[in-house]
Amino acid sequence: MKKVLSIILVTCMAVCLCACGGGSSASTSTGGAQSADTGSGGAASGATVMKYAVTFPGNGVQSEGAEKLKELIEKHTDGRISVEIYYSSQLGGNTESMEGLRNGTIEMTELSLTAISAYSDIWSTFSLPYMWDSGKEAVDVIGSDKVMEVLEPDVEANGMKILAWQNLGSRSILNTKKSINTPEDLNGMRIRVIEDPILVDSINAMGGSAVAMAWSECYSGLEQGTIDGIENNSPVVVSNAMYEVGKYYSLTEQFIMPDPVLISASWFDSLSEEDQKGVLAAGEEYTKVWNEEIWPEAEGEAIKTLEDNGVTVNKVDKTPFIEATQSVRDDFINNGSEGQKNLYQVLMDARGQK
Repeated sequence: MKKVLSIILVTCMAVCLCACGGGSSASTSTGGAQSADTGSGGAASGATVMKYAVTFPGNGVQSEGAEKLKELIEKHTDGRISVEIYYSSQLGGNTESMEGLRNGTIEMTELSLTAISAYSDIWSTFSLPYMWDSGKEAVDVIGSDKVMEVLEPDVEANGMKILAWQNLGSRSILNTKKSINTPEDLNGMRIRVIEDPILVDSINAMGGSAVAMAWSECYSGLEQGTIDGIENNSPVVVSNAMYEVGKYYSLTEQFIMPDPVLISASWFDSLSEEDQKGVLAAGEEYTKVWNEEIWPEAEGEAIKTLEDNGVTVNKVDKTPFIEATQSVRDDFINNGSEGQKNLYQVLMDARGQK
């Protein structure tokens, strides 16, 4: 009997040990980037972590681009750098991300180039309405040597470095009230804009009432009636499911503002020469892939997706809106800072050479 009891006791102890061991194994498999909902997995052992902070969600064309950029950086550095993507403003909005780049706590972000005007007013030049014929034209001109000779020293003086340029097409108005055909249709409508005085003045001149608001607050703002509309490109409207709360998308196409991908200058300087070359090569390849493959495909599908989800999409005669915003362009040319005027002239000269 004692022998039987001993066997039973040993067996029970073995089962308990196995159960405890299994629990420990499951615990160590969690955590890292995945626990932060980055969707990009944890860093490889010994790899340098590159935190990529973005405001857009982990679905849609922008997340597809982010995952592609991650893939290219890790490929060009042979895995020595591991990119962790933090979607949906997990590390803060544009302001917090840029501050993170400047102090070295965040390594990479993507945002509207006008957001950099918080540090240097020349970037507000890109806020001017009806400045470009297409997103492709804007990217080609902005990425040209003459323009980059102005932009690169300025952004690097503020602790950041340009890695890539993304065509994000033209921005039009989505609202909860009605289709927009004339400036009069915008009277009384509160339209969300990026916090920039020229963007505010432009929407006001178009007939609306501009409201500066963080992008992360726009869905609830439309849903609750805090704002009546937003302005953005169709793929971003789709990936953020704004069609659920705004049912009218009018192709006013007032702003064309490519997004730069920025990296921390201090972090970049800390890398080996080999890894610096790898990161820059990834940025160059990504610019080509995004602008020639990813974005054109998404832009072609977005309008259909909006219509399939019950959104009324209408083309607009832009002439009245262009005329209504002429005062904004005139005021900029006449009263802008010397830096703004110089960049504007460099852009127009480069545009004329394309």
